[in-house]
Amino acid sequence: DKYHFYIEKLLAKKELYFNFIDFPEPIRKHIYTTNIVENFNSRIEVKRINSGGHFQSMKIVDIAIYVIGNNLHQNRWKNPIPAFKECEYEINQLFNLTFAKNAQFLD
Repeated sequence: DKYHFYIEKLLAKKELYFNFIDFPEPIRKHIYTTNIVENFNSRIEVKRINSGGHFQSMKIVDIAIYVIGNNLHQNRWKNPIPAFKECEYEINQLFNLTFAKNAQFLD
């Protein structure tokens, strides 16, 4: 009763909050973890501390984020997680189904 409006909004969008259930079991644990985001944020924080405790401008923040992302993409994120590779076909099919539903205006 106290949060009636909020609960209505959640229930109206519940299918969006539970989309991960459609993914294959072996990759679900990788989908709902925040480790990747936390790792990326900690790298930005280290860069901030190493540059004197703050970034001098937003342009420098953008450059730092680009460099960190590029380094991760070329090294650590270069090879996919084995569970994703095993389920690649299923993931692509789910993506195509979702894209087809959301891109009906292209027809």
